[in-house]
Amino acid sequence: MSESLTKQVKAGAFLLLAFAALAYTYQYGRSVNQAFPNRTFTVDGEADVETPHDVASFTATVVTEGGKEVATLQAQNTEKMNALNAFLKEQGISGKDLQTKNYSLTPRYQYSNCLPGTTCPPPAISGYTITQSLEVRVRNMDILGALLAGVVEKGANTVSGVSFVTDDDEDARNDAREEAFKEARKKAQSIAKAGGFRLGKLVSFYEDNGLIPADMNYGMGGSELSVKSAAPVIEPGTEKGKLKVVLTYEIKN
Repeated sequence: MSESLTKQVKAGAFLLLAFAALAYTYQYGRSVNQAFPNRTFTVDGEADVETPHDVASFTATVVTEGGKEVATLQAQNTEKMNALNAFLKEQGISGKDLQTKNYSLTPRYQYSNCLPGTTCPPPAISGYTITQSLEVRVRNMDILGALLAGVVEKGANTVSGVSFVTDDDEDARNDAREEAFKEARKKAQSIAKAGGFRLGKLVSFYEDNGLIPADMNYGMGGSELSVKSAAPVIEPGTEKGKLKVVLTYEIKN
């Protein structure tokens, strides 16, 4: 094949490829125009979402101090934690809602009183401290106060970090979504009337929900807690937020 013929074949192939690309672009543009109207406008609607907190969590910590016999100290701490676990399960707390969050064994040191200018011996271990924390999730709010008092009676030295979440807010979200859609559509109808055009079909929508949980912390700490602590009154409150929808409508003459 001559060089000139080869160039002609290459040029023809290039033209075919360019034509195919233009045809594809044209067809794609038509499909986009058909799927999404050129003349549209966007409105938004918003609704409040308020749901009661139905799950609480708190952390119960057992601190056990002892001498140098680590095995004895561990046995004492284990006995307290087992009693704590048994109490919680007797109150209806499932094992899946109990999680160990911390377990530490740390030494305590004794320091010598040394006179200035004398050689001071290094600090010696005088005993050990075991700290073990258990996170508890409570799904029955009616027993939360009794649990907070009960874990102290069973050996917890510190109870802290009480917080609340909403486990199931689907119904509240659905209601708020319907309200937000109604508000947005009413706004769209008002705009169409003011603009002198007809409201077309809904071509797209977007939902933006920014629910901000409201946690409440309740703490009981320190070794001065009475083992006969009265059950505190705990108010779980509600979770409040906004659900927003953004709707795009077609404009019709």
